[in-house]
Amino acid sequence: MKITKEQITKSLKPVVNVAILVAVATASFKIGSVYQSSQKEEVKLTNPYAHAFSPEEISIAVNESNELIMIERATGKYIVYSDQIGNTIFGMYANRIHQEARNAGK
Repeated sequence: MKITKEQITKSLKPVVNVAILVAVATASFKIGSVYQSSQKEEVKLTNPYAHAFSPEEISIAVNESNELIMIERATGKYIVYSDQIGNTIFGMYANRIHQEARNAGK
């Protein structure tokens, strides 16, 4: 039995189509995973809550609207928090000072 070039081409065409489909699907998956990981890294870098500041790194202020402002001393960048957070932290700070003064008097 003689195999012709057309028979070989006809039998290999579905294999080539499947190979192309698998290659495109694999490439799409890889591109998607690289994009997703780059987005996660970008979010980590821009998250202002990702770093806990020490008292030497920041200044804290409360404005006339009772909003808490944390100012990074090195760069001058700041974050403004709502008045409820400002009041809560100010109350905690005042309570700590009151407790320290009370304990020092004993």
